Amino acid sequence: MDQKDLGRDFDEVRDITVIGAGPVGLSAAFWAGMREATSRIIDSLPELGGQLTTLYPEKWIYDVPGFPRVLAKDLVEQLREQTLEQFDVPVHLDTTAETISREPDPDDPEREHVVLHTERGELRSRTVIIAGGHGAFEPKKLPGYDLSEWEGRGVHYIVGEKAVFEGKKVLIIGGGDSACDWVINLLDTADQVSLAHRREGFRAHELTVGQVLEAADRGDVALHVPFQIKEVSGNGAVERVRLFHSEDEAHEVELEVDAILLQLGFKTALGPLKDWGMEIEKGSIVVDQVMKTSLPGVWACGDITVFDGKLKLIATGFAEAAVAVAQAVHHIRPEMKIQPKYSTNTGVPGAVEGQP
Repeated sequence: MDQKDLGRDFDEVRDITVIGAGPVGLSAAFWAGMREATSRIIDSLPELGGQLTTLYPEKWIYDVPGFPRVLAKDLVEQLREQTLEQFDVPVHLDTTAETISREPDPDDPEREHVVLHTERGELRSRTVIIAGGHGAFEPKKLPGYDLSEWEGRGVHYIVGEKAVFEGKKVLIIGGGDSACDWVINLLDTADQVSLAHRREGFRAHELTVGQVLEAADRGDVALHVPFQIKEVSGNGAVERVRLFHSEDEAHEVELEVDAILLQLGFKTALGPLKDWGMEIEKGSIVVDQVMKTSLPGVWACGDITVFDGKLKLIATGFAEAAVAVAQAVHHIRPEMKIQPKYSTNTGVPGAVEGQP
């Protein structure tokens, strides 16, 4: 469907409505196409890609199979091409599913349609797959020191373009994957890169931590661990930062800094989804081993879900999407097997069955 003409989709009943246009949502729509199920995507954000586009489009991602490393924005483009250019998937951006209801299928009164009520109208489908990432999100602020007066004057929470840090003395705060990733990612952009973390250990992938430590050994990165911000100063913009040792506050270090990048994670919220009647645990949607929620006809996958053994990775989200789609399609058409045919010889438009 022409993405400029979405109005007619409000008159269609799709097999699956996917909530979320991030990597896992795009993957879910791809798997729907491979199973010859019609789908649509809706997302409250104005662009495809979810957090990859909104928060770190120029960040390298290292843990997607098949890519030694890939820029977040390039991964989104590959997923867009794989899904939207192969299958007829309308995408409703800037569209929030506020409430959910059900109504009888006029062609089969024993079955129901799921109705999503949005500010733009009602969208009907036979099933729903929620792939909304973390839900609504906002960066966590620094505890213990108020940086609000420096926001827009050298303090950053999100990196839209690496060029913002060109030639700057950057202090990165945090000890998780994003903080360590940006240390490596800014080495070829910033004039100086420092990393401060309030604890001794890091919570990032072992490989990335190793790269950070190697860069520190080479003198490319200044590590300040365990240190915290005591004071920020400057004439209209950040110029200096004073750090104190977490276990000895009298031990202080002063740095020349003109950019502070806080990577402390994000506060997440389910938004309207929390009122739909699904089982929720610690701000996440509870699913079973086949990604089914407690609501009939609704599955969920990706970072928004919780279950025993959950791993919050793009790679596992892709697999969860495949499971959710298989279950949704089987729910719609019980005669179809859960296990699809191998994608090497069928499913992709233009492919010839039996040929590699």
